[in-house]
Amino acid sequence: MRLVIAILRPTQVESVRQALAAVEVTRMTLADGQGYLRGGQAGPVQETLLQIACNDDFLERAIEAIAGVLATAGEETTGRLFTLPLADAVQLYRAVRGPEAV
Repeated sequence: MRLVIAILRPTQVESVRQALAAVEVTRMTLADGQGYLRGGQAGPVQETLLQIACNDDFLERAIEAIAGVLATAGEETTGRLFTLPLADAVQLYRAVRGPEAV
């Protein structure tokens, strides 16, 4: 299991959501954030934080879908994408743990 974290511009969220839905990744968390452009000269900018807990068989398709949208933006400062190991997942309402909980 992995945790995929993507930092996007708010205008990219719907395109990323559609690209993920096309590869059957539909569960995600979105949060507003602030970031800084390279050099910090323009002050803080609005960003959106996207988090997806993925089983290993969905990881590559999620990364490719997100990266595909960010790459077509054509801007040097657009988006970042991180993956982290996810030690455990717990679905509290069903008391399920591990990959099935994702």
